[in-house]
Amino acid sequence: MYKYKEKSWKMNRIQSVQRAIDIINCIENAKRSLSLNEISSQLGLNINTARGLAQTLLANGYLSKDTKQGTYTLGYEFLTKSKLLYQLQIQHIGKIAHPYMEQISNKYGVSSWLQISFYRNIYTAETVEAPGTTYSYAPKSGSNLPLHASASGKLRIAYMPEAEREKVLNNLQLEQLTEYTITNREKFKHMIHDIYAQGYATELEEVDIGINSVAAPVFDSSGVLKGTLSVAAPSIKMNKIFDKLLKNLKRASILISDHISNRR
Repeated sequence: MYKYKEKSWKMNRIQSVQRAIDIINCIENAKRSLSLNEISSQLGLNINTARGLAQTLLANGYLSKDTKQGTYTLGYEFLTKSKLLYQLQIQHIGKIAHPYMEQISNKYGVSSWLQISFYRNIYTAETVEAPGTTYSYAPKSGSNLPLHASASGKLRIAYMPEAEREKVLNNLQLEQLTEYTITNREKFKHMIHDIYAQGYATELEEVDIGINSVAAPVFDSSGVLKGTLSVAAPSIKMNKIFDKLLKNLKRASILISDHISNRR
């Protein structure tokens, strides 16, 4: 058994490529179409630089433009790539993780989730519902969880490269989803530090009242966070099984990471 850690080295980045990616992420995070002035302002780019990058992305199908409004949204090229991404990565990881998820769900009578980490987002790729129960709790497939309140989202922040993590910690909107959601920034920073040290994260009625969750990290061969293996259950039940469940969850996450890295 060993603990993976996010690699801390700095990778060389081509500025123009990074700026183009920043534009894509800016529009995605806004959840709406943006004008060129809005993109330029939010990213601190010269308007002519932003225009040139946007036109290049538009020409290649990665942006779409409303000519009447003069605003940009993500382009249809992402749809053509998403199927291949699912087949090559998400489906592959899902097949590896599914047997471990079934074991945990069957043993403890809880729902288990495999969530994939992309940039600052967490998407649910695979779910296994608790057998023999009348009710079960699981996010919709493909749903994106709140970074600041979900167990998997907290892990995503904890294992970001240091510079990106600090930027997120200083700028993330800590929206209060329930009375238990942590909205104090300093308290949240301390919690993220503890999560990195302990190698798992919890969610204690911070997204939905009465529901607790715990998540363990899944890494690729480079030691970079690939996703999370998590479990959710009513808080009363979770409190009774937490210690034994956590041990099994962390062991399963390591074995899944080993499979992804071809160590098994």
